[in-house]
Amino acid sequence: MTVRVTDFALIIGHVWRCTSCRDALLRNPTLMWVGYKLSEDQRTCIINLGDEDFHTVMHLAEVTGLTVKEIDDAIDHPRARLRHLGSVKGDVRPGVTW
Repeated sequence: MTVRVTDFALIIGHVWRCTSCRDALLRNPTLMWVGYKLSEDQRTCIINLGDEDFHTVMHLAEVTGLTVKEIDDAIDHPRARLRHLGSVKGDVRPGVTW
């Protein structure tokens, strides 16, 4: 059974694994978080993230306020593994390849 995770954790879990989405999120977070339910605090956290925050899961947990277990659950969640940020089901935009 899949563990239920928050949208914030899904974003963090996905970008832990997918460096192209991480780069896009760090470059333009407001575009990449469209469609996710995030609080103002979570949005502020994402805006303040840098590449250096992704060196260890423990450090990422510290800066996001998530637990290591929440991040691990999100990393392994099917939605985090199978869907890139900024994509939607049936996305057929020209030049977009995932």
